[in-house]
Amino acid sequence: MRLLTCILALGLMSACVRRTIEITSEPEGALVWLNDREVGRTPCSIEFTYYGRYDVRLRRDGFEPISGFGDADEPAWDFVGADLIAEVIPAKLTSRVKWHFTMIPTDSDEAAVLERAKNLRTRLFEAPEMETAEAAVTQMQNAPVPPAPKNVLPVPSSVLPVSERPKD
Repeated sequence: MRLLTCILALGLMSACVRRTIEITSEPEGALVWLNDREVGRTPCSIEFTYYGRYDVRLRRDGFEPISGFGDADEPAWDFVGADLIAEVIPAKLTSRVKWHFTMIPTDSDEAAVLERAKNLRTRLFEAPEMETAEAAVTQMQNAPVPPAPKNVLPVPSSVLPVSERPKD
């Protein structure tokens, strides 16, 4: 009986759940921050304790920086209740979350950027619908504010146009 207890105790001591987030990027070598903590360059693997949403930032010279979120969802065997059993069985369980990011190259050719901006400006000012858009904006700015429905709270006078504010 003692031998069985010792074997069971040794087995329980070796049991654990390893949780890792593997982050890759195209191209490789991007610097990674996870929850505002620098964790390495892609490809990298980070151990974590809690499932949930993480802030992720990637940066690499010559590419647009990436800033967003990554979700670490728990596997079926690691939810409340089942995780107790998973922690005590004599097996090494691994929860692996994989995130992949594709980075967009920056356009560092200043002359090409200026040329595209110049072409865009020319197209905008030469477009015949520009007059219509300007007229629509002017019309919206001069349009009277419709009266509020009776079941809605009154609009504070500070948000009304100057021409419609009540005279004191």
